[in-house]
Amino acid sequence: MKTASLSRFVTLLALALPSAAFAEDERTESKDISGYSTLGIAALPEYEGADDYQILPLVDGKLSFGERYVAIQGTAIRANVIAADKIEFGPVASFTFGRDADIKNAAVADLGRIKDAYEVGAFAATTFDVAGNDSLRLSLQGVHDVSDVHGGYVIAASATYAAPVGERVNLQFDLGASYASDDYAETYFSVTPAGAVASGLPQFAAKGGLKDVGAQIIASYRIGDNWGIAATATYRRLLGDFADSPVVKAGGSADQLSGGVGVFFTF
Repeated sequence: MKTASLSRFVTLLALALPSAAFAEDERTESKDISGYSTLGIAALPEYEGADDYQILPLVDGKLSFGERYVAIQGTAIRANVIAADKIEFGPVASFTFGRDADIKNAAVADLGRIKDAYEVGAFAATTFDVAGNDSLRLSLQGVHDVSDVHGGYVIAASATYAAPVGERVNLQFDLGASYASDDYAETYFSVTPAGAVASGLPQFAAKGGLKDVGAQIIASYRIGDNWGIAATATYRRLLGDFADSPVVKAGGSADQLSGGVGVFFTF
């Protein structure tokens, strides 16, 4: 494992966030302005498809104005502009890690550095009350690269089931999938003729499609009135050309694991 450089200090990972957000929601009805912040540490693959890991700080937060909010959620910053109880919609700006020259997989490193990408788009979500205090949230997000790194788009969908256990414990279970364009697949998973010569990997022309499916388990425990701890474990399985790429098969893995632990503070 390696420690991230200072330029990646503020890591936007969707790890402790859902649990902290759920804890904060208990106070939202009685306050016009509310929110939370989370600080912690996380482990995730060095790049998409890697089986070597990097350690990064976990930093996220949310500021709510009634039903509207601005939040750092995962690798994205979202703003809900709808003042409705069960519906969310608004703009999103997201971030996709590239590949550094110092990754451990020498063959993939020889393919060349890929810069970090920045995307913009929109998201929508709706929440349903289930049994008791449980809830089900369905969300859809689409973003397009505006940094001229991959030039493509990614669409992600997820379903999150939240279940409080007593007054202090909250559990969340998330299932998701994402679809990526040809441009995205070509940038991160293809091996060009020149890349094959430089790396020794076979040539490969990756096509877009269903990129991955995954699941996440999140647990939080409220210790005090305004703070607690949260932990998560995430599994994603790359599919299709994304899994078949030499970038993944040569020392990488289609099974992508990540996890983290953090302390959240609500206000």
